[in-house]
Amino acid sequence: MFKEDKMIEAIRWIFNLYEPSDYDAFDEEELGGDYGLCLHDVVMALRDKAETVYQFKVDSSFEMGFKYRSPELFNQRSIRIYKEIESSTLDNETIANYSTELWLLEDMSFAVVHCVSVSHDDGATYDSEYRTIVKKLEKREDLFFPPEELIDELEETCIPIWESESIIYEL
Repeated sequence: MFKEDKMIEAIRWIFNLYEPSDYDAFDEEELGGDYGLCLHDVVMALRDKAETVYQFKVDSSFEMGFKYRSPELFNQRSIRIYKEIESSTLDNETIANYSTELWLLEDMSFAVVHCVSVSHDDGATYDSEYRTIVKKLEKREDLFFPPEELIDELEETCIPIWESESIIYEL
C-alpha cells in the first residue's frame, strides 16, 4: 500500500544517491531540505498515478477495438516517476518510442524499465506498450538522469494538486 511517510522516505532515498557534484549548480540553501519540493504534494500527486503495469498492453479508442493485457510486470501496483525517451520515430499517423523509465513499486523499491511504445491514430487510436525490467535501482550508478530533471518532473506532477484537478487521497 502506498503510504505517505514511506513514499517520502523512498523519494528522499533517491536524492541521497546523488552527490553535490551531480547537480549543475548545487546550492543547499536554495534547494532546501527536500530539494525545493513539497513532498506531501508530490506523494499525493504520485498516488493518483498508481497502476497495474503489464509486460505488454494494447489499447484502442475504437468501440470494438482490440484490448489486451499480458501478465503483470511487477506483481504489485506501481507509479512511474520518470521517463526519458531514448529514441523516437514518427510519420503522419504513427509514433514509436523507446524509453527508459523509473517506477516506484508498492513495496517502496524502484525499478528501471525499458519501454517500446507504438501509437497509431487515423481517427481510431491504437496504442501498444512492451516493457521489460532492466534492474532494481540500488546504487548511484543505476541512475540514468540528472537530479534537476527528477526535481522538475516531480514538481510538474504536482500541478493538478495545486490547481485542484486531482483526487486527494488519505495516505
